[in-house]
Amino acid sequence: MTDDPKRQAQELIDRLHERGHHQAADQLARHLADRPVERALLSALREACETLLTAIEAIDPVMQTMIEKLRVDVEARLRVRDKWPPAG
Repeated sequence: MTDDPKRQAQELIDRLHERGHHQAADQLARHLADRPVERALLSALREACETLLTAIEAIDPVMQTMIEKLRVDVEARLRVRDKWPPAG
């Protein structure tokens, strides 16, 4: 692996494709298509967290209050900051 985040992300996409995870690879590629890699990876991580929280909530609706608190925490910690320049 290299230290270049964009190259690392592309290697991850390639590895996902190689292992047959085409939907996940395509989704990550879409995130990377129009924004800096750092911003795209934060967005992808937020989306993955949201998917997990939704799944937990579906399994155990009693957890709804705790899930909402976790959603707020995820949003606060993984929100996209404007310090990165636009992709280009």
